[in-house]
Amino acid sequence: MARLLFFFLLIVPADLCAAETEPLSLFRSGIKLAVAMAIVIGIMLLFHALSRKGFRLLEKRQGGRIRVMESRPMGGRKALCLVEVDGQRLLLGLGNDRMELLHHFDAAANTTGQFEKHLRSHDEVQS
Repeated sequence: MARLLFFFLLIVPADLCAAETEPLSLFRSGIKLAVAMAIVIGIMLLFHALSRKGFRLLEKRQGGRIRVMESRPMGGRKALCLVEVDGQRLLLGLGNDRMELLHHFDAAANTTGQFEKHLRSHDEVQS
């Protein structure tokens, strides 16, 4: 196959393959480059704006009973996650292969005081 291609290139005159070129203009090439770059960046910004808007629309459409209020990474693949389910707030510990309920916040009681008491009692039990 390579020999056939080589033979074909020897037969075809070089003048047929050569294209007429006009002298290069640096200014004209620079303008073309700037316009092409502006178009590419504009398309990227458009996709970014549409994706952000699309994610917001998806969040509004979800009228489920479970809502993630906040999530904090703890290092590695572990995280703390505050979730609201049917008006009740739950603090979850997320790991690689499991999820644990760390605390159930009672809406009627003072949640910060109750959580601190729970932590103190847990520390006393372990000591």
